[in-house]
Amino acid sequence: MGNDQSKTSETRFSEIFSEFTEEEKATLLKVFDEFASDNSNIQKPKITEVTATSIKNYLPPTIGESLKNGIVTYFQSTSVESSISTKILEKTSFQISPSNVITKLGFVSAIHNLTKTLPIDRSQAIHIIGQLSQSTLIDFVRDVVRAALAYWFEGSYSPKQRKLKKENSRIFKDDMYLINLVILKPKIKHKESEDDELLAKFIKETEIEGYFNQDRFMNWYTNNLLFQQLFNILVNRSFLYQTIPYHSEDEMIKLRFSNQISPEIYSTYKLMEFSNLLSPADYYILNDNLPLDCKNTKHTLLFSSVRDGGSWNAFVDSLIYQGSTYIIIKDEDGYIFGGFAYDDWKQNPKFYGDRKNYLFSIRPKLRYYPTTGYNNNFQYLNFGVKTLPNGLAMGGQFDYCGLWIDSDFIHGHSKAAPLSSTYSSPRLSKQEEFLIDEVEVWSVRPTQVDLDEIQKGPKRSALDSNRGELELLEMATGRKMYSKYVREPDTS
Repeated sequence: MGNDQSKTSETRFSEIFSEFTEEEKATLLKVFDEFASDNSNIQKPKITEVTATSIKNYLPPTIGESLKNGIVTYFQSTSVESSISTKILEKTSFQISPSNVITKLGFVSAIHNLTKTLPIDRSQAIHIIGQLSQSTLIDFVRDVVRAALAYWFEGSYSPKQRKLKKENSRIFKDDMYLINLVILKPKIKHKESEDDELLAKFIKETEIEGYFNQDRFMNWYTNNLLFQQLFNILVNRSFLYQTIPYHSEDEMIKLRFSNQISPEIYSTYKLMEFSNLLSPADYYILNDNLPLDCKNTKHTLLFSSVRDGGSWNAFVDSLIYQGSTYIIIKDEDGYIFGGFAYDDWKQNPKFYGDRKNYLFSIRPKLRYYPTTGYNNNFQYLNFGVKTLPNGLAMGGQFDYCGLWIDSDFIHGHSKAAPLSSTYSSPRLSKQEEFLIDEVEVWSVRPTQVDLDEIQKGPKRSALDSNRGELELLEMATGRKMYSKYVREPDTS
């Protein structure tokens, strides 16, 4: 009978194992062998079971203790049978038992349940892990978000930095805004005003007597692509893709297109503190909503008013003909918001742009607002003219924009009643008329424009008569003056 049971286990293992790719198979076996490295009583090479303690010691510190307990206890349960009854969970207090080993079949079955099954089946497995972690919903989501972010942000490092990097708690700065967004994601509708009590109400409904309500949690999970993606990052990077394959360009492209790792980030600030206005959690959401051709690129801080000064000219010089860009603004009330423009910024007497644009809020709420299709007033930039507004706009119409920065680089406005006609955004600033405190500009895709062609236009710039001085200025500052390409707009 023992041989029959062994054959059945081997058959089940082969069936489940066949659903992984060859690379995933090799990694799973390698990881399982590493679990056993601390178990001197287990003889190699035929390792068939490991202890819970060895797996907990293997997992990185960025995975919280409660979440580790939930994952490892789930591995123990699948070592007994492929699934565990939720009804039993509701009546029993499960704890990690050092005497309960984790078999290779149980380990592979658990990873299969979490990665290779349909969302409805995965939701049950993840619900069980949440129950076993004995956390509240918000603590469970927080642990998942933090662990996933730590893995995701590794993509921001160059290969050399990746080898030298150390753990840094700064990656979790301001992550509660992302955690709240993840919890509320299935409930948020851009076309409806948000109830400030929605978060507390939803958590109360989802938790009953300290446990996740199974039906509500599973419905929440299957309708929450954001949480699904973050949990996938956690499981994939912990057990299937241990290291970033920066030597493989194709694999890096694949991971970045799916937002499994961040783009490379170039900034004058130190990583983890790469921006004065954004945290890694904020950048995750902004990047998640980018077009694919903006994800596998080097993201560069082009302008910071803290670093470069509060000058409109310096701002425009950093922005114009730089490809796809973020503009991030902090007003004097502490609100942080901005916009993504897919097309190059250029001087233009009319609104122009692309439907891929979007507006966003960072503080006090982390939100994304896509275009509505109602009109094409996506972006506008003009300056040095008397007959048209001088400044930068995204959405709405003149004097009533979704986002406006005046050319004095002091004043701006964000108006919506109740939402922007171009973007599904409410007022982004605390007050309709705001004062600018700080601004950053980020390049996320290089320009596709031939800058030499721009100079062939019939109009002349005031800078054309001082070419020698301009070249010396560029050499001295190390910065290209893109405003030299700007010509008087043709209003005919």
